Amino acid sequence: MMSAGSVSPGPARRLWPALSHARHRLPPPQGLDAFGSWLEGRVVRRAIRADRTQRAEHILELSELMQSFSEAALDERIEGIRNDVRLDPTSRETVDRAFAIIREVIRRTLGLGLYPEQIIGGLIMAEGAGAEMATGEGKTVTAILPAALLGWTGRGVHILTVNDYLANRDAEITLPAYRRLGLHVGVITESTPNAQRRQAYDADLTYAADKQVIFDFLRDSLLQPGVPSLSGVLLRELSGEGVEPWTERIVHRGFHAAIVDEADSVLIDEAATPAIIAAEELGEGSGEDPTGTHHKVAASIAAKLEVDRHYKVDAKLRHVELTPEGRACLAELTGEMPAFWRGPRRREEIVRTALIAKEIQVLGDDYIVRDGKVEIIDRSTGRVLEGRQWQMGLHQAVEAKEGLEPTKARRTSTRISYARFFQQYQHLCGMSGTLHEVADELWSTYRLAVVRVPTHRPVIRKELPDVVCPDEGAKLQAVVDRVCEIHSTGQPVLVGTRSVLTSETLGSLLAQRGVECQILNAEREEQEASIVARAGQRGAVTVATNMAGRGTDIKLDQESKALGGLVVIGTERHTERRVDRQLFGRSGRQGDPGLAQMYVCCEDQLILSSGLPPLIWLAKKTHFGPFASLLWKQAQWLASKRAVSHRITTARADSWHEMAMNTAKS
Repeated sequence: MMSAGSVSPGPARRLWPALSHARHRLPPPQGLDAFGSWLEGRVVRRAIRADRTQRAEHILELSELMQSFSEAALDERIEGIRNDVRLDPTSRETVDRAFAIIREVIRRTLGLGLYPEQIIGGLIMAEGAGAEMATGEGKTVTAILPAALLGWTGRGVHILTVNDYLANRDAEITLPAYRRLGLHVGVITESTPNAQRRQAYDADLTYAADKQVIFDFLRDSLLQPGVPSLSGVLLRELSGEGVEPWTERIVHRGFHAAIVDEADSVLIDEAATPAIIAAEELGEGSGEDPTGTHHKVAASIAAKLEVDRHYKVDAKLRHVELTPEGRACLAELTGEMPAFWRGPRRREEIVRTALIAKEIQVLGDDYIVRDGKVEIIDRSTGRVLEGRQWQMGLHQAVEAKEGLEPTKARRTSTRISYARFFQQYQHLCGMSGTLHEVADELWSTYRLAVVRVPTHRPVIRKELPDVVCPDEGAKLQAVVDRVCEIHSTGQPVLVGTRSVLTSETLGSLLAQRGVECQILNAEREEQEASIVARAGQRGAVTVATNMAGRGTDIKLDQESKALGGLVVIGTERHTERRVDRQLFGRSGRQGDPGLAQMYVCCEDQLILSSGLPPLIWLAKKTHFGPFASLLWKQAQWLASKRAVSHRITTARADSWHEMAMNTAKS
């Protein structure tokens, strides 16, 4: 908790604002409604795109006039603007004066002068929209502008990012400015005790990873009545019965405003899986497999079955189907087993799940094993999804496959989709370097318009054509050769990989060539800060998963700039183009020189899952000439459309689940 003496209100009174502003859930639009929503989003985005350069320059002029103010005079202005914001936080004149004062405070406390482009980004977020700002444009400091403006209302602002490390880092960087502005700051991480979480949420500003805030909400929902109301709380107090017991135990005080860093990662990628608390272990009479015994047996059976003979694997659909011979073999293998295995449908279903764990879920790609636990990896960020589990027995099947003790089957106590959770906020805004590709989704789901912010300096990074290799082995060898060539000049190199497995393999190949490299992946998260700090230095070689493409800012030393800046080498194109843009964006920040290039092959997961067979055949026949570029564009387009379809289907299913479980507070 980074506070400056904040005072917490009473247990019930702190909840009054939230209880008096119930937010209604917006179901995913369908049919003509979906088209109407898309059209409305286009109109709103066009309106928000109105040129803000003149307004930003006006704010800049107001701020520069304050440079001659004494500290006492500036404090007086700060107090005055706080009062004005509380009276009318949306007034254009008030916002302009507030931004000018905040900019001057940032200059005095952090030694940074915000550029017009950063002010434009702040104005966009203050209007409840998403600002697409390129890497290195100073998003962390830009967020101070809308955060302080919203924080002065006294109703709480959540500044959310993708993990605890970034939440802590951003809070530490910005704390001096907030203190001078009279704002109290709280920070929540995995290790924060419950009492301190409550204090952190009572602060004006709360920095946290999105998962912390969402799971705190779910835990609160288990403590409070089904649909708490302000009238109920007030009547209890007026009748002399005292406060409701649950108001003293919950940590959240409401959802007034949220500023989401890496908004596409949080609101789109992580939203593909709902947040679930499953606290109740199933008993022996539940009809489930509480001890995981059946999954262990299924894993041993799956190990005996042969692919193509006993079962077929569809890598594109990530599906496994038993053949007639496989069903017969399964019946024979389970003939002497207990009653559970005598039902054909039941045994085939659990063995099919075991086969999916065997053939589809790949160690080092889809998950890692750490401290005796299977932990899922988010492919878009390369980070571990803490506390998440696959459903329908798949998680237990993967544990059995890895020889671990399967976790006990548990019943879902409460759940919520990301869409439903973030729709609670009265003011939702965000920023990221890659929002353009998901602009329509952000609008239809969250009513969040996206506006691109120009870069402060022209991007001079060179992006070379893809290098197409015949197979995976040749591709990795070509990458190693290229890294060795660049390393001999002293120019820093960042190699981006799709999986933990590939990053470790490349690290070993480079070590065999005598090149010392730093490896950053989900298994080495604790080393992230030190690895990123060295990645821009002369002679540095860093091999990383997508962790290095989100929230990191690789700063070059002068020698590296003189040598041509950071060279980024990708080893595989991803499902969505914005993930590739995130990786390439590590190079060429703030007008620095840089180089980026992608190495690909037909064995890449993208081509195997989404490439059209005729295009693959043509690309190979022409030795990856003119059809190669078309193949990768087609595969990425199709994979992206499938991902969007999956997210829409998930959102609709989650809506029904929430209504059925009465967790949607409409």
